[in-house]
Amino acid sequence: MDFKTKILVIDDDKILGKTLKIVLTMHGYDVCYANSGSSGIQKAFEYKPDLILCDVKMGSVNGYRVYNFLKDSSILDAVPFIFITACSEPKDFRIGMDLGADDYITKPFANEELIKIIEKRLTKYNKLKQTRKQEFNSLFNLTPNGIILFDEHLIYNANSALLQSLSLLNDDLKSCSVEKLLDQASYKRIKDKIVRCANGLLDSFSENVVLVPNVGEKFEVSLYVTVYETKCGSSTLIGFIILEQKINRDNFNRPDSGIFSKREYQVLCLSMEGLSIKMIADKLSISSRTVENHRENLMKKTNSNNMIGVITFALKNNLLSF
Repeated sequence: MDFKTKILVIDDDKILGKTLKIVLTMHGYDVCYANSGSSGIQKAFEYKPDLILCDVKMGSVNGYRVYNFLKDSSILDAVPFIFITACSEPKDFRIGMDLGADDYITKPFANEELIKIIEKRLTKYNKLKQTRKQEFNSLFNLTPNGIILFDEHLIYNANSALLQSLSLLNDDLKSCSVEKLLDQASYKRIKDKIVRCANGLLDSFSENVVLVPNVGEKFEVSLYVTVYETKCGSSTLIGFIILEQKINRDNFNRPDSGIFSKREYQVLCLSMEGLSIKMIADKLSISSRTVENHRENLMKKTNSNNMIGVITFALKNNLLSF
């Protein structure tokens, strides 16, 4: 399926907002419009755009507040953000750029000028995504544990470690579902959770499941599933499969490396178990914001864009105790 590039327009000027939607749609973009800063924030998380155009001067939640809120999210922090405003004062321009915005365009502007700026920022963003994809692909095949990319119907890819453990070839995965890799009881237990994750009703989950290899006896593993990518409302999931044995809970409080702090290690282990930020906060008796901070530190320390990268890094470098 050929997915269109998604642009979110946030502007309390409804006439301009709808005009921008028409212009951008005519240029082949999939456009979502929000008429306030607060609704724009909500739409950003629901719509997951490839680029955001946002007015500066809006009600109580202005463009700067929208930007700061979204940049605190590990999901949207890398999405190109362009301010649009009627102000042309240098100080206003500096505020936006000092915050870290990708560009700043003043009203009135020609449609051609806007499209040129958008294309420039999208080109840069796509190069960044390609680089991250290459890094992920390297980790995908280097980790000694299993990884699968799939949706509620089919498996798209599996790494060599999993294929070897199941005595399978890449061709064996064509038109193959998760159901065929698991015993009946395991699949029945996780089927509903897979559907909920694929439809945005569940962030992640973990279960002990039994794999059925092509040759040899069945064996139990720990499976951790979370959303990998969402486009046009359709989610691709990623599953991490620990091919040895479960994480040893006796070692939960003892990170074996000097990379992570004790608390970061705890947050990492609980994230791998599929717990939400709120659930992790409750379990560790800390605030959700503190959990977010620990997750951000984990991403910085492992040079990862999200928690999927952190988990892959930890597995690849044997930083978890089994």
